[in-house]
Amino acid sequence: MPELSYRIVCYELEGDTETVILDTTARAFIAITGTLDENGTMHGKGTHAGPLPLLKRIARLIADDDQLAS
Repeated sequence: MPELSYRIVCYELEGDTETVILDTTARAFIAITGTLDENGTMHGKGTHAGPLPLLKRIARLIADDDQLAS
């Protein structure tokens, strides 16, 4: 059975212009998107996939990174 991997492509949308800001392939991913409402409250949606040990490692790296965790 072949090893699974995921390709993640993220676009920045500005009017009719699409700019690729991330295009990567990996064995696991954690992705969160968010929208700020008029009160400045963020509403987010998240998804993840991959082997649990690798997801746990990615989550720990995010939690330990001051810029990513804030």
